[in-house]
Amino acid sequence: MPEEILTLVKIPLEEIEEWIRAKHVLPKVLTDFRIEENTLLLYFVDGPVSRKQEDSTSSRSAVRKKRRARRKRNRMKTRGWQVVARITNSKGQKCAIYKPFVDALRNSKLTVEEQKTVVEKILRSNRNKPSEVSIQYFLENTLEYLAGQQI
Repeated sequence: MPEEILTLVKIPLEEIEEWIRAKHVLPKVLTDFRIEENTLLLYFVDGPVSRKQEDSTSSRSAVRKKRRARRKRNRMKTRGWQVVARITNSKGQKCAIYKPFVDALRNSKLTVEEQKTVVEKILRSNRNKPSEVSIQYFLENTLEYLAGQQI
């Protein structure tokens, strides 16, 4: 197995800033910096900088960017529910319409709050912990499907 020698060169940002200032006439304050692809970008401002901006630039040099945590997808358990139809809703999302929602929401005499309550009960009956967004999603898609069936 061949050996590999790795050389690390660490240059403080202040030294790079001084070197660039010596070569070019630049505004007084370095406000931001970042690396994009193979390029180091330095942002300079001529006028006074608010205290908040100075704090953020000084803290950026001390803190490395953190990786974003992987988010768990919010999946609803739909096992055992019969799929009545698959549609593309008004937002362009492909979604399945389930029989329990269609049966419960066919009664058009329900108020909006009652409809939300019914959808929430159905989701909870299958051991889900639905958020307001999830309840709204299933409600809107089912109502959109039912409106299309009446035409």
